Amino acid sequence: MVDVLLSLSRLLPAHAAVLAADASEKAEPLLMRLDPQRRAKVFMALLGLVLLGALLIAVAALGGRHALRLARKRSGPTARHEDDWYRKPLVPPEPAPPEAHEPE
Repeated sequence: MVDVLLSLSRLLPAHAAVLAADASEKAEPLLMRLDPQRRAKVFMALLGLVLLGALLIAVAALGGRHALRLARKRSGPTARHEDDWYRKPLVPPEPAPPEAHEPE
């Protein structure tokens, strides 16, 4: 087990050098490696996302201002409805049984 770890630790600096060399060759960003037509589509999609986000922020801010205005506005007194709902029974009374008619 220790031998395997030692051999891996000797190989790691060599692989790191190879990876660094590959990275320096491919230092150009992915967007710049795309063909111009596809790059324009990606940029337009990103611009659309940014504008949509800005629109959502603006709508939220305006909605918040409107809600604050409504909260500050005093409402007038309400008309009282005296129907005494709190005195009514929860279960309505059962209807009276029909009166028995005299047999014929």
